[in-house]
Amino acid sequence: MSQSPHYGYPPQTPPPPVTSSFTASRLSSGGGSGRGPLRRKTVLGGLALVLLLAVGAWAAWAFTGDDSPGAKKPAQTAKGPAAGSVAWMAKPRTTPEKKFNSALGTWFTDHLVVKAEPDMVTAYDVKSGEKKWSFILTGPLCAASRESEGNVAVVATMFGGHCIDLKAFDLRDGHRTWDELVLADSGLGDTLSPEKWGKSEPRIALHEGHVYMTWNTGEQTRRLSDGKRVDEQKHDACEWVDAAGGAQLISITYCGEKEIQIRSLDPGKLGKPRWSTAMPRNDGFLSIVSTRPLVLAQAPGKGGPDDRFDFVMLDQATGKEKTRIAYNRNWRLGDCFLTTSGCTGALVDQDSLYVAGQGLTYAYDLTSGKERWTYKGDANRSTAPVAVHDGRLAVYTPATSDRPGRLAYVATSSGKALRTVDHSNDARDRKNEAVMGRIAGFPRLVDERLLLIKDGGLADENEGVILAISAPEGKN
Repeated sequence: MSQSPHYGYPPQTPPPPVTSSFTASRLSSGGGSGRGPLRRKTVLGGLALVLLLAVGAWAAWAFTGDDSPGAKKPAQTAKGPAAGSVAWMAKPRTTPEKKFNSALGTWFTDHLVVKAEPDMVTAYDVKSGEKKWSFILTGPLCAASRESEGNVAVVATMFGGHCIDLKAFDLRDGHRTWDELVLADSGLGDTLSPEKWGKSEPRIALHEGHVYMTWNTGEQTRRLSDGKRVDEQKHDACEWVDAAGGAQLISITYCGEKEIQIRSLDPGKLGKPRWSTAMPRNDGFLSIVSTRPLVLAQAPGKGGPDDRFDFVMLDQATGKEKTRIAYNRNWRLGDCFLTTSGCTGALVDQDSLYVAGQGLTYAYDLTSGKERWTYKGDANRSTAPVAVHDGRLAVYTPATSDRPGRLAYVATSSGKALRTVDHSNDARDRKNEAVMGRIAGFPRLVDERLLLIKDGGLADENEGVILAISAPEGKN
């Protein structure tokens, strides 16, 4: 499978199927392939409804059907699967095609993980992997909100060859709350067809009860409650757009040859942003890591094969630069231009930034830009920050074909190791975990499960969509 450089120009659509974003072999070598600007790991589109697989709630326990036949059950304790063992796996519930294979979109409730696939959305119980609900999309998936709000998420599907059919649904039971056509209100014509949007596929973000959709020639907001249009703006064609919601609604546009525009938007008045700032195009390309605080990844220079980049925190009220954490040659991150998440291998929590490194995890103070501490993990593999809870940072070392993965818990105050759990050393488990470590997405730690989730394009039906590893919250 092909490899892509970590950073550089924003990605162009469509690319080949997703391959790596956080791969142990790639991170141990530490280099990018330096192939230039074509980097998107996701292919927008979806799959015809007739291609559903007759599969159950769970997938076979091994994505690779070697070793002994039959289902492999995880090691059990009185309280459930043993720490570090594979708790459950899910394979695609559809058969992907080269053109329509998007799996953008992952959301959570208290106990569910909700996953979008090319032509359906399915909810699984985080602990057991049991399928709780599922619904079929009316057209190929082409965009998805990177966040949810009030247990509601939004996707867009193709209609008449255009990415214009917006659907909001409740994550708790899967019922659709509304379905609206963008084209019906805006007369967009062909601007939302894959042949016309070029590098700038549509993006969806949620903020303060609104749905924001942006594309290469315009932007629109709707009420999240009922889908009714609130505001719309058109602009000259942009090479690329990006957006993220949550604490703020942030839009980044690459329009024209000179500037990159960063705006904090009022969803009710798109033409009057809360603040706006610009930077020269040759100062680098940006991706949104967090909106609270507002942290961007900036790849400086004119793009190309150079993997160097900085993390920049902007003032929430003005957009002015407050802190810059300069590039460290020992950082080992994956993709920072993910459509539905932040930056693979980087985690922002309040005033702290945690970054994956070669055998290390770094902690930085976002208010001063200074390094706080480093945690030393496996010298030959990268260790990625996953989650912060009760003063502990969970860091993940991916498996390789011959070495098991590992989840460690580190004190956020000092970087001291508190607890380390090695994952299953079964050959099939190692192999499947290593495969899922190469996905376009990032690990999540939810409800005592470490979830490796595919947020990119599906290459075939034998790939994994979710791999869940038991990660109980024990502190000894």
